[in-house]
Amino acid sequence: MKLRLRSVVTRSLLGLTLGVAGAAAAATTSGLEVIKVLPSQTDPAIKEFDLPHFIYVDHDALGTAHPDRPTGRHELLLWIPGTQPPGGKGEGPGGAGKFCELAAHLGYHVIVLKYPNAASAAVCRRDEDPDAFEKFRDTIIAGGSSRHIKVSRADSIENRLIKLLLHLQRTRPAEGWDQYLAPGDTIRWEALAVAGQSQGGGHAALIGLKHRVARVICTGAPKDYSLALGRPAAWLGQKSATPKSRFFAFNHLQDHQGCSPAQQLENLRALGLDALGAPVSVDRESPPYQHTRILTTNYPGTKLDSGPAHTSVMNPRNAEVFRKVWTYMLTEKAP
Repeated sequence: MKLRLRSVVTRSLLGLTLGVAGAAAAATTSGLEVIKVLPSQTDPAIKEFDLPHFIYVDHDALGTAHPDRPTGRHELLLWIPGTQPPGGKGEGPGGAGKFCELAAHLGYHVIVLKYPNAASAAVCRRDEDPDAFEKFRDTIIAGGSSRHIKVSRADSIENRLIKLLLHLQRTRPAEGWDQYLAPGDTIRWEALAVAGQSQGGGHAALIGLKHRVARVICTGAPKDYSLALGRPAAWLGQKSATPKSRFFAFNHLQDHQGCSPAQQLENLRALGLDALGAPVSVDRESPPYQHTRILTTNYPGTKLDSGPAHTSVMNPRNAEVFRKVWTYMLTEKAP
C-alpha cells in the first residue's frame, strides 16, 4: 500500500477550519492522514486538558479515496491513553501511534481521545469502598464527582467523543464519521472498538461492561486491585453488556505498576477472560495464540524496571515485535 502521511492541525485560535473545501479534498486524498483537533474547538465548554485529539484516516483502506469502491470495517477504534502526570506534555498519541496506524491500515476509523487523566486510578487502592474504582472511572467517563476526582460533563470522555464526532461529521463528511453517532447525538457504542493503555485500558474495560461494543482491548490493564480489601475491584465481576469473547488483554510479566502480575491475573479472572482460555505467552506462541483473550510477554527476556515493562506492549520501538499481537487483537473473530 502506498503511504502518504499528511498532518492537519485544526486550531480555533489560529482560525483554521477545514470547511466544505477541506471535506472535498479529503474525499480524493490517498494514503494515511493524521489530523489533530483541539477539544475546545469542538466544544467551547471544554476548558481543561485542552491537548489535541489525534485522528487517523487511511483513505485507501476506508475507500474515501475511491468512493465507488467502499471498503473499511465501519468500526471506530477509540484509543484512550493512560495517566499523564501533572506537568507532562501529553501532546502525542499516548505512545500508541504505531498501533493506531496499523488499525487505520486495517480499515478502522481511529481516534486518540484526550481527556482528564492527570489522576491515576491507583488512588483508590487503599479505599475500603468496594466501588471506589468504579466511581472514579465513571466520573471520568461520564462526568460527575467521587471521593477522589471531579470532572465536568463537558470534560468527560463521552462528551469529548460526541463533540469530536460532530465536528468531524461537519468538517469531513466524506469520511463517514456520522455512522458512530446515534439519534439525539449520542454514541453508537456497538460500532466502537474501545481500547487503551494502563488507566485507559481500565476505562475501556468498564465501558465494555456497561455498553455493548464491537471489541475491548486492554494493554497494561486493567490494574484495579484493592489493597484495602485484598481482591480485584468489584466492578470487574459485573454482568457484561459486551460478550467476553470480544475482550482482549495484553500485559508484560514484569509490569508491577498499580498491581503485581499475580494480582493482574486475578483481575483478568474476575473479568472472566480465563473462561476463553489460559494465558498465552506471545514470546513462545504464534497467532492465533490458541484463541486466548489473555496475552502475556516477557520481551526482551532480560530484567526490566516496572515502568518500561508497563509501556512496552505499546511502545512504538517494539512495533515490529508486537505487530502480529496487535493485529490479532484488532482482527480476531469476536462473536
